[in-house]
Order: sequence, then structure tokens, then C-alpha cells
Amino acid sequence: MYKFIIVDDEPLIRQGLLKKIKAVTNELIFSGEADNGEDALDLIQATDPHLIFTDMRMPVMDGKSLLRQLQNDYSDKKIIVISGFSDFEYMQEAISARVVHYLLKPFSKDEIHQAISKAITAIESEQSAKAETLNITKEAEQLSLQGDLQALLQYIAGFYPAEKPPSFRSAPLLNLMTSRRMILLTLYNPEDLVAQEPYLERTSIFLPHPQSRKLTFSLLLCDASLSDSKVLELASYEAKQLIEETGPQACIGISGRKTDLKELPQARLESMSALNCRAIADQGQFFHYRPGSYQAGPEMWESSRELIFFIESGNSDKVKDRIHDYFDYYRGQPAATIHQLKENCRAIITEVKTLVSVYFPVENGQHTSSSLEGVLNISFDSEEIRGYFLTVLTSIAELLKEQSVYASPNVIDNVKVYIRKNICSSLTLEHLSNLFYISPSYLSYLFKEKTGENLIDYVNKERIERAKLLLRTSDEKIYKIAKSLGIDNAKYFFRLFKKMTGFTPEEYRKLSEAEKEGAR
Repeated sequence: MYKFIIVDDEPLIRQGLLKKIKAVTNELIFSGEADNGEDALDLIQATDPHLIFTDMRMPVMDGKSLLRQLQNDYSDKKIIVISGFSDFEYMQEAISARVVHYLLKPFSKDEIHQAISKAITAIESEQSAKAETLNITKEAEQLSLQGDLQALLQYIAGFYPAEKPPSFRSAPLLNLMTSRRMILLTLYNPEDLVAQEPYLERTSIFLPHPQSRKLTFSLLLCDASLSDSKVLELASYEAKQLIEETGPQACIGISGRKTDLKELPQARLESMSALNCRAIADQGQFFHYRPGSYQAGPEMWESSRELIFFIESGNSDKVKDRIHDYFDYYRGQPAATIHQLKENCRAIITEVKTLVSVYFPVENGQHTSSSLEGVLNISFDSEEIRGYFLTVLTSIAELLKEQSVYASPNVIDNVKVYIRKNICSSLTLEHLSNLFYISPSYLSYLFKEKTGENLIDYVNKERIERAKLLLRTSDEKIYKIAKSLGIDNAKYFFRLFKKMTGFTPEEYRKLSEAEKEGAR
């Protein structure tokens, strides 16, 4: 039996973790709990536990400081760190502290069972090593190898500066990495891959991605005497074998040839770029990296503005419908690639980010786009991205529903609000009628009846008012002002401005400047 303690500043989380631990194993004895690092050190001194579960964000002494203290004074203790997905700084600290496992919140019983099993294995290995001195060297080498493999994985994954590659200590890895040509294969499978530790197999190093169970790296090490064509041939063969072992849905991106350890982060980017360049529907294939291989994609989905409108109006059902339409649109484009889908997703999220910031200013800069980038970087399947979009965008729609932006019982009032908010975009009768589910003819009739003016005249009036403001407050060229207001024809803008103000845009700007001078 092995003793353990829990360190977390949230009592409910401590209770929940203790309940999960008791549910998955009877090999551990609970020895106490602490709500910060300082109290944890006192508890460790008093109870001498084998295993420590610790959070990273805590008052008084946080997890980072606790890990450093444990390294210095209690290096024999096994540690399982529990923290959030985005805490990369804490993850790096945990890696440097050689923790047994890093659990991401929220975690399942299976995950904590795996972590406990791993910790118990480590404890038993050390106890066995002390009893069997003949195995010390072998076990130490294995630990060193695992440490090197973990360091290599973190370096390839981009968690360490590219200019500071790891220094290896284990003999197997030192021998393999000497005078080799390297190619990195990144395998993506829509279904979770079997969880496993990094391992060596002949001249390949397999490294499961630290953030996604759908991704794994395979670093192929070839003799330096081989030609480039032979190295690429071996990489293609390796890719075929991996797809056969994984399943027909798997896809693999293959980097260019590398000769230096410092090039491996670039190899990751290349292999992922190769995956991004595949057609959305492609499965069971491998793709070699080609510089400059990104191609212009299909036109931006024409209903994106409708999607943004339904998000702002809080209509989550319509948001779901439009998201499904959006992904079906790209899946129906034979030439569309994963890269093009992602770029257009980024464009939509940028608009959503701007929209949300209007109603909910964020001081620390953590917007939806930040989490999206994390998803897009490690996802190469349209259905997985679709799932993210459905979750996030419908949640935002529900949030904005409370703002009641378009909640007036008078549809024309809502139309006017939309026009004012989107005056810099193209506003046609057809577009507005689609948004508000009114036929174009009836919308035109209803607008005139309720406001006493034609809809197009109202739109033009709002545009000219915005143009006057821009002419007074900026030095922007007039044709650019026209374009920013959704008017591509500069001559039409000049005529419209003159008709509605009695001045040309240049005359109005000069008049405004003269008025400013006279007021000084």
C-alpha cells in the first residue's frame, strides 16, 4: 500500500479527486490534504507520502514553487500535476520537474487510473531497483531514455525554443541521432489513437502528441550515406505501414529531409503543412511537404454574414443550421483543402471576436480566437472542427441572446438596427429580406409604410452620414472611404454625396477643415 496526499486550494476539487481515486484503486492510503504549497511541505514532512497530487494555481506558494522545493528536498516523491489545458508554462515546469503525469482538467476516471498506475509502477520500480542492485544501471538507462524521449517530444511539439534543442544522455538515443538524416511523419486519425509512451523501434522514434490523442509523430532516422530519393522512398514506405496499422481513415504528412536536430521544429511545421494541403475528403493517404503548396481556395462562403447575424441576434438554432451549411459547402468543393477550410474558419472567428468584444470587452486579451488557434493547429478533420464551431458559436449566440440586440417586436426597427451596425458592408434588399424572413417586395413596402422613406434611401442616408464623419475626422482617400462603406463605384459615390449634401466630398472636407481653422 502506498500513501498519498492532495494539494489544491479548492475543497470541492479535493473531495472530488479523493472520491475518484478511491473509486479506481485500493492500493493507495489517503494521508491528508493541503490548500497551498507551504502547508503541503509541512504535511509531507509529517506523513512522508509516496505520491503527491498537486494543482498548480494556488495561493501562498503555487505549484511551480512547490515543484522546485520538492526537487530539492523530496526528489524521491512521485508527483501527479493537475492543471488546465492552456497552462503551458506550468506544463513546462512540470516537465522540468520530472513529474510522473500531467492531468488536464476535466479528467476521467480512466485517465486518473492510468496516472495512478504509472505512479505506482514508478514507485515499485525504484523499490525494486534498491533491492536488486544488478538492475540499477539498466533501469537508470531506461529512465534516462524516457526522459530523453519526452524532451525530444516536447522540443518537436514546439514547447521549447527551436534554437535550444535538448541534450541527450541515454546511449540508445545518442547512437541513433549521430550522423543521421531525419524525416518527420505526423499521423492524424479522426478516432483516438491508442495511448502510449514514446518508444524506439529499430530506426524510428514514435512520439504521441502531448495535446491530442488523434496525433502522433514518427521520426524516421536514416543512414547519412543514403540519397535523398532513397530517404523519401523509405519515408513513403513507413507511411504506408503506419496507415495499414492504424486504419483507412488515417492520413500522414511527411516533412522534408533534415540533417540537424535544430531543424525538427521546422519538420513539424512542414509535416502539418502537408496534412493541411490535402483535400477535405482525402483519407488513408500520405502527403509529402512541398514548399509554397498552399493554393487559393474557393470563394468565401456567401452566407457568413448571415451566420454572424444569427450569432448576434442570439438565434442558436439558426447558428447550428448555418454551421452545418458552412461545412457541407466546403465538403462539396472537391478542390477545397483543410488549409482553406481553416483559413475561412479563422476569418469567421475574427468577426465573432470583434462582435463579442463590443458587448463583452476582455481586458486580458483571451478571446475565442485563442482557443480556436489551439484547435486548428492540432486538428486535420472537418468534423472535429465542425464540432468545435457548434459548441463555441452556439454558446456565444446564447450569451448574446441576453443582449436583445434584435428583440424589438417591430421588424423594421430591427432592420434599421442591422443597417446602422453593418453600414460598411454590402446591404441589398435581398440580403436583408433573407435575414429577417420577409419577401423582398414586402420588406420594401413595409419599410416605406413604417418610415415614410424607401429602404435604399435610408441606407444611402446612413452611408453618407458615416462618410461625412470620415471626411471630417480622417485623411483617408475618398475612393477608399467609398469602398469602406460598401460602395465600389467611386463615381456613383461622388454623385450620391453631391445629391444628398449639395457638396462634392472634396468640397465638404475643405469646408470642414475651414470651419476647424475658424474655430481656433
